[in-house]
Amino acid sequence: MYEKNLPNRAGLTPEFENGVTTFIEWAKSQHAYMDSEKIRCPCQKYKNEVFKIPDKVNFDLYMKNFMPEYYNWTSHGDERVHEYFEAVMTFPLQDEQTSPAL
Repeated sequence: MYEKNLPNRAGLTPEFENGVTTFIEWAKSQHAYMDSEKIRCPCQKYKNEVFKIPDKVNFDLYMKNFMPEYYNWTSHGDERVHEYFEAVMTFPLQDEQTSPAL
């Protein structure tokens, strides 16, 4: 989703445009992470610190791109990072009694 421009900056890639649309729809569905009808703007300038209407966020993302490393939309209700760590932490550890002695 982060490959924004076509070669020679000849426009936006379809993947980027679709990714922005997917992001905006996701963010609008996460009411607990919104300020009324506004969502956080994850562009490189505002870095999720400013709430804007979705159309303005869309424009900012087209013009300024996403902030670096914002792959898990945690400021917009995406819990995948937390779910991953919970899954990792639930693997059973070897019982000390069954561990080989050193």
